Amino acid sequence: MLDRKADDLSFVGIVAHAPDPTERRTLRLILYDALASEAMGTLSTGVFLAGYAVALGADNFAIGVLAAVPFLVQLLQIPAVILVERLQVRREICVWAAGIGRAFLLGAAMAPLLGPSAGITMLIASLAIYQGMAAIGGCAWNSWMRDLVPATQFGRFFGRRTAATTALSIVLAFLGGAMIDAWKKHVPHAAVAGYSIVFTLSALIGFLGVYLLRLTPERPMVAAGRTTHPVALFAAPFHDTNFRRLLLFLSSWNFAVNLAAPFFTIYLLKTLGYSMTSILALTIASQLSNLAALGIWGALIDRFSNKAVLGVAAPLFLACMLAWTLVGLPWIEPIRFYMLIGIHVLMGVATAGVGLASGNIAMKLSPAGRATAYLATNSVVTALCAGIAPILGGLFADFFARHQLTLALTWAGGREDVTFQVLNLQSWAFFFGIACLIGLYSLHRLSFIEEPAGMTDRLLLRHLFLEARRSLHSLSSAAGLLRVVRLPQSLLRT
Repeated sequence: MLDRKADDLSFVGIVAHAPDPTERRTLRLILYDALASEAMGTLSTGVFLAGYAVALGADNFAIGVLAAVPFLVQLLQIPAVILVERLQVRREICVWAAGIGRAFLLGAAMAPLLGPSAGITMLIASLAIYQGMAAIGGCAWNSWMRDLVPATQFGRFFGRRTAATTALSIVLAFLGGAMIDAWKKHVPHAAVAGYSIVFTLSALIGFLGVYLLRLTPERPMVAAGRTTHPVALFAAPFHDTNFRRLLLFLSSWNFAVNLAAPFFTIYLLKTLGYSMTSILALTIASQLSNLAALGIWGALIDRFSNKAVLGVAAPLFLACMLAWTLVGLPWIEPIRFYMLIGIHVLMGVATAGVGLASGNIAMKLSPAGRATAYLATNSVVTALCAGIAPILGGLFADFFARHQLTLALTWAGGREDVTFQVLNLQSWAFFFGIACLIGLYSLHRLSFIEEPAGMTDRLLLRHLFLEARRSLHSLSSAAGLLRVVRLPQSLLRT
């Protein structure tokens, strides 16, 4: 599929042998921007954001809101599509949105100066604006890149770009985690300042990315066709029985997953007392397994079906959530970290399968000519459910913290009674168990979906691979959760 010249692209240079100097410079700018964006995201989301919130003294509700923001801001991509279509200046929209949003990372970095209560409010507000502007800029960026990167080089370029950003993310995560732990050790009375330094560095790298975006050329947009009224756009899928079943499955699934997953990192930090370096090692294990599993799941989707892959990957993720309820048991302590490694690896594998299959089956069940309405509705509904879940989790966390459910087996009759604790649910462990039960309901809903026969489009799978990798960042230590609800803005043009 790629021409000879594209095949000459080296892994190290990635763009070293592009066909002409102008194109080579353009691809190089896109690559450098990707590295800057990855560095910024690595240092300002995921484990670092969770640790920052805990260091500031955020309560459970505030943590739930922080976890909900990345999902809820995806709704901004709908007006962003209208903005892009009306103005047709994608580079300007992307540059201004990125610049404004990244400026608020500096606001997040200054949160400790305002005190605990106001500082937490500042952190939430700053991150909401930053991620909201990123959603708007991302809408313009995707359309811009689709026209800018040559079609013959799209798969090869973005694949190697992904490899480069993955390597950078792993290195920066370890360095950032080591820096935070060292800061806590040597400046324990001002531990939160270490996170402020990391966020400030993240913002500065982000501004470098804005500068690189400003230098990247833009091609004129192709005029879009006739637009559809938004009410009609979102109403049509609800009249389709089979697609309505899919919406019910994906909504309940995303609610279940995001009721528990955003609090995995909080559980490791506050309850189990793990260091940032240890948590980042677990996160990277999840990311690498996610990346490695994408090709395997794609081949299985091709050979069998999306529903069949969901029938394997989704129960695997639920088994991992159930395993989280066991990691706090006393008798697990000698092997706890090894158990956590296994859980994170399997979660990475499972989320890769769920992300690919759910995105692909939504596209497959969308009728030809009406995919825009169906995919947009799917993204909006699932994003709302994914955003509501952690907020509810934060609201009810204090209630569950005051309660405990224990199941134990006792052997009596010998010299002394022996009690073996099988289950001990308290605080966040309640959410892991409840989320698992809701997940079982969603699997029941999956059984009602009818998937038409036919092979999967390999170009579609390649696109999903890239989207899955680009969506690893979240408050959770589990990779790839945001992919399932990301709005397919490149398909919203009608």
